[in-house]
Amino acid sequence: MKKQITSFCLLSTLLFGFTACSSDDNTPIEQVNPYEKFKGTWVGTYSGDGDGTWTATFDNAGKAEGTLVSGSSTFNLIGEVAENGTINAEYKSGTTVVGTMTGTLTEKTGSGTWTSPLQDLDGTWTGAKN
Repeated sequence: MKKQITSFCLLSTLLFGFTACSSDDNTPIEQVNPYEKFKGTWVGTYSGDGDGTWTATFDNAGKAEGTLVSGSSTFNLIGEVAENGTINAEYKSGTTVVGTMTGTLTEKTGSGTWTSPLQDLDGTWTGAKN
């Protein structure tokens, strides 16, 4: 009888162990979107040889669209942010690239430099996530 109880306990322990340790290999691993922290609307200013404001909305792929305002002129702003926060953007009048903005974004703030080679202008920019 003692041998049967021991065998039953051993068998029960093994069955419980196999059941508790099993996993579903078809369950996808949740992936974190590296661009999620940048997603949303950002606003900022720029200064230097010219000054004004800019606004951009970043999507969940790191792509951005917005506007850059200089006096009475408004330019289309298009860019992207890398996973590490490096940003590259250009602002256009129609299809002509008027200038570029480069810099770094964190989860809530950003800064960098801008240049407009057509007019030989440059300066710095700052911004924050709304």
